[in-house]
Amino acid sequence: MPGRRPLRHPARIVPLAFLAAIAVGTALLALPAAKAGPGGAPLITALFTATSAVCVTGLITVDTPTYWSPFGQGVILALIQVGGFGVMSLGALLGLLVYRRLGLATRLVAQAETKTLALGEVRSVLWRIALTVAVFELVTAAALSARFWLGHGMDA
Repeated sequence: MPGRRPLRHPARIVPLAFLAAIAVGTALLALPAAKAGPGGAPLITALFTATSAVCVTGLITVDTPTYWSPFGQGVILALIQVGGFGVMSLGALLGLLVYRRLGLATRLVAQAETKTLALGEVRSVLWRIALTVAVFELVTAAALSARFWLGHGMDA
């Protein structure tokens, strides 16, 4: 089908984005630098951990603080952030569909007929989600840091 861009279809973008995040996470967790001990993690362990982190399920097959190095733990944290953002974005976009009271089938037919994606609307929603998440995380991190520092005498 010449001239078509199958990756721009909304129904394909979300699962492909999750698969890409899982693939990158698996590759990074399989590196020797991601494991606390010598050598790299087995591919199945890296894949399971990356999938669990991106899908925000919290399942593990190894003890995260002892098995993974600080680099590996950072990769896992980043995958959790990406997965959480994906879940929130998908929920917000589905809410936007419901709010507009226009069924998904109708929107997809209209999109196919007009060959548009209304990306401006989607981008503004995603930017608002990212900004809201960043503000909440910064405020929470500041509050917890202050509490740990003042209340428990911990170093920063």
